[in-house]
Amino acid sequence: MYADDLKIYNICSNYEVLTKDIATIYNWSLKWLLPINADKCNILYLGSDNPKQTYYINGTELTKCVSLSDMGVIVTSTLTWSEHITKVVKKANKILYLLGKTFAKADVNTVTKLYKTYVRPILEYANCVWVPTLQRDINLLESVQRRATRIPYGQVRPSYPDRLNLMKLPSLADRRVRGDMLTTFQAFTNISSPIRHLFPVNIDGRTRGHRFKLEKDNFRTSIRQTFVTNRVFTEWNALPPEVVESASVPRFKVNYDTFRNRR
Repeated sequence: MYADDLKIYNICSNYEVLTKDIATIYNWSLKWLLPINADKCNILYLGSDNPKQTYYINGTELTKCVSLSDMGVIVTSTLTWSEHITKVVKKANKILYLLGKTFAKADVNTVTKLYKTYVRPILEYANCVWVPTLQRDINLLESVQRRATRIPYGQVRPSYPDRLNLMKLPSLADRRVRGDMLTTFQAFTNISSPIRHLFPVNIDGRTRGHRFKLEKDNFRTSIRQTFVTNRVFTEWNALPPEVVESASVPRFKVNYDTFRNRR
């Protein structure tokens, strides 16, 4: 619950359960003089077999939608991320355009710092939640970094891989893998982590490698395959104990980067 935003999510076989929950929230809002504007409320249905029941607040039918923004991330009814990626790329390109105009004569070090401070965070916000699965989306995200690395070189410039090396920048795809590893590490090391239960440990696999090896999840859909606990499975289980059992987040980053650079 937020100052001006309220969301209800429920998995139920009987839509009456969610109907009662909505009524309970509405009555609560009246009691505390925090009225809910039904005209601004939306329903987002997830799942291909969703019955898509109609819901009401005080007699007003709630508007059905196929996508909505939740904490800055666009969630769609198909749980695909092309719409969100298009939005963040557009936003990042606007910032990059201003930086290019303002710092057209800046050196490599300055442009790198500007990009890492003002542009890259836009492309990576909450990326443990969303991940590009289509090659066109992967290329679209990487195109922003390609454009950023051109700024200090003008018309005559090295190739993109060489520019990354000169500016000490990994590809965004590699950054996403690193972010997933960091999310997994934090889930295991933070006792109060709200996502710890999403990472089941494979008890049978403890005799080899590190002691936090993940259990394989049996998935039947491509959407489930790209869920964070499934997409980190191979990379996380292959990490050596000295990386997984790092004493802190900063130490994990150093150990992971060292391990990746050796590969």
